Amino acid sequence: MEVTFAVEEPDLVALARYRMEHSPARVRRYRLAWLGLSAAFAAGAVALHLCDLRAPAYYLGAFAAFFLVFYPYYYRWLVGRTMRRIVGARANPAAFARRSLRATPDAIVIDGGKQTTIGWERITGIAVTPERAFVAVEGEYAIVLPRAALGDETFRRLVDLIRSSCFKTV
Repeated sequence: MEVTFAVEEPDLVALARYRMEHSPARVRRYRLAWLGLSAAFAAGAVALHLCDLRAPAYYLGAFAAFFLVFYPYYYRWLVGRTMRRIVGARANPAAFARRSLRATPDAIVIDGGKQTTIGWERITGIAVTPERAFVAVEGEYAIVLPRAALGDETFRRLVDLIRSSCFKTV
């Protein structure tokens, strides 16, 4: 099966955002920073309280609670803004070029000016959303398949093919 499509700016932003929110290593690092900093601020508040510095202890405790509650919202906003800026800068025009994706019995071959071959054993999964599918290569989401650019029937057939091929080799 071979398909040709172009990736648009919203598709690349969605890939980057999905990768940030669902990559196990990134999620672990995010949770460690979020909960670790909240715990550090709370421990600092307790230490200040024990040293009879009540007002700074209350302010630091309030900041710890504020950080614990609002950091996830700030992080999502920051990631979205940063990804939109990076993709919007169009530093790599080849990322927006038309590309062809060919599924062979041994691999997926992506040709967008430079040919990349990805063996089925390296594809570790596929996540499907209503607008796009994200293909994980060795645990990192690296390929985006936009439904609008492929058409519903082609999109569904390609997703089914990738699912059947990557689970066959596991």
